[in-house]
Amino acid sequence: MTLRLKQIRLTNWKCYPSQNITFNLHPNRKIQIIFGNNGHGKTSLMTAILWCLYGVDIVSKETLKTYFYRGKDNSSPAREMRVELNFTRNEKNYFISRTAKLNVNGSTSSLSLEEALFYEDGTIRSNSREYIEALLPKSIRDFFCFDGLKIEQYTQITQTKEAKEAIEKVLGIPELRNLRDDTEKALQELETRLNKAKGTSQTFKDKLQQLRELEEEIDLQQGQRKNAKDEEKNAKIIHHDAQEKAAQIESLREKLEEIHNLEKKRIGLQTQLNNLQKSIDSWLKKASIPLLINFVQEMADDLQVTSLKSTYKTNSTAILKAILDDESCLCGRCLDKNSRDFILQQIAELESLEVDNATRIEKDQLRIYLQGIIRDNAKFSTYSQLLLQRDRLEEEIEEINQHIKQLKQETTGINQDSVRDIWRKVNESEQKVKEIEERIERLQKDIEIKEKQLENLRKEVEILASENQTTSMLSNQVKMAIGLKNATNELIEWHIDNSQKMINQVTSDRYLQVTNKPEEYKGVEITPEYTLGIRTITGKLLNPDVLSAGEKEALAFAFITGLNQITDTCVPLIMDTPFGHLDKEHQKNIINSLPNLNSQVIILATDRDLPDPLLNLLLPYTTDIFKIHRLAADEDASVIEVMESY
Repeated sequence: MTLRLKQIRLTNWKCYPSQNITFNLHPNRKIQIIFGNNGHGKTSLMTAILWCLYGVDIVSKETLKTYFYRGKDNSSPAREMRVELNFTRNEKNYFISRTAKLNVNGSTSSLSLEEALFYEDGTIRSNSREYIEALLPKSIRDFFCFDGLKIEQYTQITQTKEAKEAIEKVLGIPELRNLRDDTEKALQELETRLNKAKGTSQTFKDKLQQLRELEEEIDLQQGQRKNAKDEEKNAKIIHHDAQEKAAQIESLREKLEEIHNLEKKRIGLQTQLNNLQKSIDSWLKKASIPLLINFVQEMADDLQVTSLKSTYKTNSTAILKAILDDESCLCGRCLDKNSRDFILQQIAELESLEVDNATRIEKDQLRIYLQGIIRDNAKFSTYSQLLLQRDRLEEEIEEINQHIKQLKQETTGINQDSVRDIWRKVNESEQKVKEIEERIERLQKDIEIKEKQLENLRKEVEILASENQTTSMLSNQVKMAIGLKNATNELIEWHIDNSQKMINQVTSDRYLQVTNKPEEYKGVEITPEYTLGIRTITGKLLNPDVLSAGEKEALAFAFITGLNQITDTCVPLIMDTPFGHLDKEHQKNIINSLPNLNSQVIILATDRDLPDPLLNLLLPYTTDIFKIHRLAADEDASVIEVMESY
């Protein structure tokens, strides 16, 4: 039973001097799109729909004076403004029209309003308000006609008394409660007649009075039990949340303990580093040799080579002199003069290169001293190890500092007082749950005892009533009324519980379709008071206040469309500027979810709200695309024209 908007007609409404919009109601395509730039009349169109339905509850009389078309062709002192809507459902047609008249006399003006007209299949209905309320209850207007720019606020709307009443009206709960109240009144009337019936004995009256008082006690205790069960649900949620916070804080407390241990370790390492640095400073003061040992080694090696060369030269000179002094011929013949002169020349050159003996001895002593230093360098072999140890300690301390910094960021605001406070809340909430459970158990036992007493008392009343034909008949009627009352109460409890389960399921399914983090959530949970929460995969229930703007809007969208879908009659879903300020992923997810709705969807959007990639996703499910155009600037007027029709 889907209610769909077939036609909108506007006369002298704001920027629309005369406008007629007819939607193509295709059986499978349920989306209509009206494009318009900001300020061209999208919101005016939505306001017109609401005003036609609910009158001054949407636009006050004083404000309405400014809504008359002010174009250059409408300067008449007597002006008439009208909005007309045509709906259809199950081949039935509903026509609603609302008119306002403005009389201008100089600087003063007077406004006259007419009651809306309501036609059902061409037949006018005398009480239009009741018919409009039955077709589209005013209390649910936020759930079928909403502004996308304000959708984030809808997560808070559900927390008001008015919203709860509106939601219950959508679910049909007030009708069931009215049935229960009517049954209660009928029962009281029958009991009064039974009490006043002719021939009724005093004993019967006394028993009947006891019966009534006992029923009132049972009703009171059943109400207390219901309130206690609702209180138990809330207390369990509070206890569960406290346990989750305690678990988180317990984990954080372990991190606090880890910080403490790391800081102790850092102090120890810093002490080692300080002592090590003192040792290094001491070595540096006592021994600069380790830093110069390579240079010392090079000098010793050079002196070693110089000494060897000097020895070689000395030995060579001695050999040559020995050859000259030797009288025998070494090669089998005597040296001739030229050979002797050559050897003498070589000896002279060698002797000219040879340093004096004192210098050579001094160099040898210096070489020996440097070699001794090199041998003694073994004393300083631990210096490099000290430096290595220092580097390692500094690296370890830096790693600890980084770890402590990270842990402190994770435990910001957590201290022993907050740990004790959360555990106190856990204990208190646990005790609260136990107290409520015990109260429910006591109430249940009392109710069972009183119901047994009531059953016995009714039997006595029936026996006494059977003594008189009139009282017997009335007693049977009372018995039937009691049965109807009990059945109605059971039906209400079942319907409320079943409806809330349906809302949870539908809203959860919708939210998981449109959120950009479906892998992090289990779904939506709605309390008996219809407040919203998000259950994570870890079991934590998130308040909407902690969600990002995009997630809040996704949640509100899921709840609004979920409510729309579980009602017996799906009403049109009219959205003004719904997507432009959301991130691309949320935009795409919401767009993809729209074709899955059972209701008609009318989107009022700018080109920025629906760029081509998003529009192409909707085209297979769209019947009409309209465009709002501005007329000449001096006319302050807009016109809506068809762009595409499928």
